Amino acid sequence: MQKSLAQRILDSEKSFTLFHTHDASEKSIKQAISENKSMDLDIAIDENRKPYIGHSKEYYRISGKRQPDCMDFDKAVDLIVSARIPVIVDCKQPEAWPVVKEVLTKVGVHRCLAHTFATEFKFDYNLEYDHDYPSEWSPIVSLKSLKEKFPSVTTTASCKFLPADLLTSNKYAGELEKVRNVLSENNVDTICLNVPDKTMTDRILEFFLDKNIIPHVNIDGIDITKLTKVYVGETNVLENASDYALLND
Repeated sequence: MQKSLAQRILDSEKSFTLFHTHDASEKSIKQAISENKSMDLDIAIDENRKPYIGHSKEYYRISGKRQPDCMDFDKAVDLIVSARIPVIVDCKQPEAWPVVKEVLTKVGVHRCLAHTFATEFKFDYNLEYDHDYPSEWSPIVSLKSLKEKFPSVTTTASCKFLPADLLTSNKYAGELEKVRNVLSENNVDTICLNVPDKTMTDRILEFFLDKNIIPHVNIDGIDITKLTKVYVGETNVLENASDYALLND
């Protein structure tokens, strides 16, 4: 059995930064492949149960954002299959899980990081942080079941509406403990806390790494030299993403 992305990152003892983007155009995907980086595929389904790359229709309606002009779903998956780069497979609706599983199988589960916003991690501290999109939440058992079916996949849960000072105030220690316990109970590999990334510290990284859980850090616009422990980086700038060759696959 091939090692998951998360296990290879832990084994390397080095952080690895993935490309995070809403632009899954043919040009963007081909560039990520040619530069040996990684890719991000948001997966949703339309009213006819047809899969497409992007967020849910609800997301664009509530946020007011324009739906990007992404590549045809099947063609994009075929292009990714033909490459070797790591892929974030982001489930944007619970109804899209069957499609996500098909994508994981085609691409190769050891190459994939499967992500969702976990229902158990919907908090109410910082509701101004973003809109709530009711259709984006999945129970964390969805990730547990995925890991049981595909042991080599990397599973990732996201939190939302945690307090901005979560990592700098001791009064939230119980919330961090709760998050870590739920992750461990469901065999989840990595976690997106979605709090200000500049507040991340080695102490917090170690807190999760103690349980072999890797926190995500968006590296754009922050000083990452202060972080010496392992994390999964995310960047909106392709050139700042890691070369996949750093992970022996």
